[in-house]
Amino acid sequence: MPLLWPTSLQSLLPPTATTLLNNQKKKLVADWSTVSSAFPDLSYDNYVYAWLLVNTRTFYFLSASKKPGYTHPTNRDDCMALQPFADYFNHTSSSSPSGTSTECVVSFTATGYTFTTPSFCTIEKGTEIFISYGDHSNDFLLAEYGFILADGENEWDEISLDPYILPLFSASQKEKLDEMGFLGNYALDLREVCYRTQVSLRILFLPLKKWQRFANGADYGEQDQKDVDHMLLEVLKRYQNDATRTIKKIGGLKEGLPSQRDTLSKRWKQLHLLLQTAIDRIQS
Repeated sequence: MPLLWPTSLQSLLPPTATTLLNNQKKKLVADWSTVSSAFPDLSYDNYVYAWLLVNTRTFYFLSASKKPGYTHPTNRDDCMALQPFADYFNHTSSSSPSGTSTECVVSFTATGYTFTTPSFCTIEKGTEIFISYGDHSNDFLLAEYGFILADGENEWDEISLDPYILPLFSASQKEKLDEMGFLGNYALDLREVCYRTQVSLRILFLPLKKWQRFANGADYGEQDQKDVDHMLLEVLKRYQNDATRTIKKIGGLKEGLPSQRDTLSKRWKQLHLLLQTAIDRIQS
C-alpha cells in the first residue's frame, strides 16, 4: 500500500490517491495516539500491521444484539468486523450479463453475510470467484488496498480534474459556484466529462445572468459548447503533459520496490490514456 511506500514514491501519486493517503496518515496518527497511551509496550510496527489488516480486510457489520439500551455505533469505522475466509475474496469491477463474470452477490443481515455465486454461468473447479469492494476508481483501490485493475477492467475508473480547474476561478466565481452547488468534484470518466465541469467552466466567460440560466437548466448552452471544449482541451492537455513528465520521472527512480514503481507508473499511464481518449473525443 502507498502508506508504506518511500516518500519519494508517495509524492508522485495522482492527486486523488494523494488526498486519500493524507487522510489515512491523519487517521493512523490519531489511532496510534489513542492506542499507545493505553498500551505503552505495544510496538508501532506491530500496530501498523494490525491496523492495515483491519482497514483492508473487514466488512461493514451491525450487531444483532438485543440487549436493553444497545444502539448501533454512529461512526462507520466502529462497525467493521473481520470475516474469516471471506477476506480472501479479491475485487472485481462489476458482474457481466454475458455470463463470463464470477462475481458473488453479497447480502447482509443482522445475523451475517451470504455470498452467492452467479446463476447465469457455470463456474469450473479451480476458477477464482470475486466480490466487489464497491464502485471505486483505481486511485481509490490503489490508496486503500494497494492494487489497481488492469486497463479496461474498471468501469468506475475516473480522474479528478479539481487540481486543474479550481485554480481557474476567482474568489467571487468560487463563491457563486459554491452558492449554486457546483464548486469542486469535477470528474472525467471513461465516457465523458461530468456535467458539473460543463457548468462550472462556463462561468469563466459567460455573463453571470446567462451562466445562472444555464446552471438552472433554463438554457441548453449549445452555442457556448465550442468555447467550453476549447477551455477543457487546455485543461486536459496540461494534465496530460504533467502525466507524461511524472511517468518519465518514475522511470528514473530507484527507491522502493520494483512492484511499487511499476504500479505507480501503470496508474499514471492509465490516466494518460483516459485523458487522451477524452481529448480525441472532443477534437473529433
